[in-house]
Amino acid sequence: MLFSEGFSLAKMLAKKMTVLYKLSREQLSKQHHYDFGLRALKSVLVMAGELKRSSAELPEDLVLMRALRDMNMPKFVYEDVPLFQGLIA
Repeated sequence: MLFSEGFSLAKMLAKKMTVLYKLSREQLSKQHHYDFGLRALKSVLVMAGELKRSSAELPEDLVLMRALRDMNMPKFVYEDVPLFQGLIA
């Protein structure tokens, strides 16, 4: 799906993204509203594609990390924010 959104480094970025979601699922607190499944991945990828098209000069990894941050941070409880920031850094 990253390829279809215009990312040329899709394979490498997909691995990073799946590792991030796996670690988030394992290390963040268990909340009913947290979603690290395919539906959440698709939403992040669509947003990343929009960001890429609007900011073509930015590196692809930065665009994806920004989309991951912007889509996930609002749903995290206060205690999980620094944990996620550590994972995404």
